[in-house]
Amino acid sequence: MMLHLLKPDPMASEALIKSTVDGRPDMTNFELDLFDTRMNTYHTDKQEAKECCKNSFVKPSCFPITIVFLFIFLVTIYPIINDDGIDTSVRSYERSGHCTDQCLWKLLESIPTNMTFAEGSPQHMTTFDGWTHLLGKATKSIDLAVLYWNLQENTTLYPTSIQGQQIYNLLDSAAKKGLKIRIAQNAPSPFFPQSDSATLAAHSTVEVRSLNFSNLIGSGVLHTKFWIVDQKDVYIGSANMDWKSLSEVKELGLLLQDCHCLAHDLQKVFSVYWTLGQPHSKIPPKWPLSLRTAFNFEHPLKLTINNQTSTAFIASSPDKLSPLGRQNDSDAILEVLENASSYVKIAVMDYLPTTLYMPHEGNFFWGDIDYKIRETAYRGVNIQMLISEWAHSKKEAPAYLKSLLELNKAGFDGKIEVKIFRVNSTKEQSEIPFARVNHNKYMVTDRHAYIGTSNWVGDYFLTTAGVSLIVGKDGSDVIVDDLDKVFDRDWNSAYATSLQL
Repeated sequence: MMLHLLKPDPMASEALIKSTVDGRPDMTNFELDLFDTRMNTYHTDKQEAKECCKNSFVKPSCFPITIVFLFIFLVTIYPIINDDGIDTSVRSYERSGHCTDQCLWKLLESIPTNMTFAEGSPQHMTTFDGWTHLLGKATKSIDLAVLYWNLQENTTLYPTSIQGQQIYNLLDSAAKKGLKIRIAQNAPSPFFPQSDSATLAAHSTVEVRSLNFSNLIGSGVLHTKFWIVDQKDVYIGSANMDWKSLSEVKELGLLLQDCHCLAHDLQKVFSVYWTLGQPHSKIPPKWPLSLRTAFNFEHPLKLTINNQTSTAFIASSPDKLSPLGRQNDSDAILEVLENASSYVKIAVMDYLPTTLYMPHEGNFFWGDIDYKIRETAYRGVNIQMLISEWAHSKKEAPAYLKSLLELNKAGFDGKIEVKIFRVNSTKEQSEIPFARVNHNKYMVTDRHAYIGTSNWVGDYFLTTAGVSLIVGKDGSDVIVDDLDKVFDRDWNSAYATSLQL
């Protein structure tokens, strides 16, 4: 929904001479990717030093060159390793591919008021309770990636907005206690003035940076929604910093606790946003190697989730905002579909195999996901799609969805089913702007769970910033089974009706 370091890692020197994921020695990576762009004279200086100091560890004549080298390190390498005051040097989990943390994960949901499900249906911690828990345990830092702010509202006019005010008060209290709060947000606009963050920024410990995607890419927004607390706890999901996402919009996200590895990897995504939020910033031709990741679909991070082994990785979009190794969000979706063997269940607010918001070249057909769905069904995989309908749904969406249903007449083994999900509303609730909708953005298969922040429309993967967390079922049913049960609850509820040809 468009609304909606300080100390270098002691293992760093060892990491510089080991091989990276792409097969080159790390020192080569630094020479080619880093020094080339920061110090064009580096290779000349290095050769001079070698000639000067050959057959001797230190000679008097080498002292000036040694000083120059130290200066180069302090000016170029160290700031990149410590670019945001966050330790982003190579860590042991990045070298081994195995995280030793005992991660605790929970699904979070927002269920709109007056919306009920059958007795015995799965229930999960609310988004409000999850956010309250994160803010209550925060002791050092809070990093927020935000599309827009609307936590404070007239509680007389909208009584259910009280939870948004409570979340704002907790953020304000954290700032008063001296916690470092950094907010990377979409640029303010007349429609989204970002008033809440402007008020929070009055505290000396709060810093706000805004990203203008029209200037950076030509169109798009920062559509991401995630929190990083104390560099170990994370929220990622569909909920915006809006009181309606707590009480009047159906949302789904994931709460990760004591999971330093994934928090550290997600921190790299935040660092991209933080860099681009500086005045007059431009997307660099190459991102610093400190922001690269080793983890993607082919090489996921191995970790323990709720005492069970699993795998996970973080994807992002668009490509221009993805440093070396970071898999594009839409490519991650294609991989999950490709690896499904028996079923796929998709729940998204918007589904369209086109773009919608391209200002210059005009909109065009973008069929990457649509083609893969057809191919997956052709392989014999059953696909269920739960798509939202509300006042702002695109009128052309049903035609594209019906074209998928037409494939069932082709006689291949897989079957495609589509249901439309509508959130019930009273007269008063229907008057709340941009509310009462199923805003989920997830997919679950027999092998993976995918939880994202983007609608499945072309723009969201080409020009709009979003992230996703993909969890494998490798040895663990955690998250995958929970998400599967949530989907089945919604699919079989009175709020879902089959789309007919």
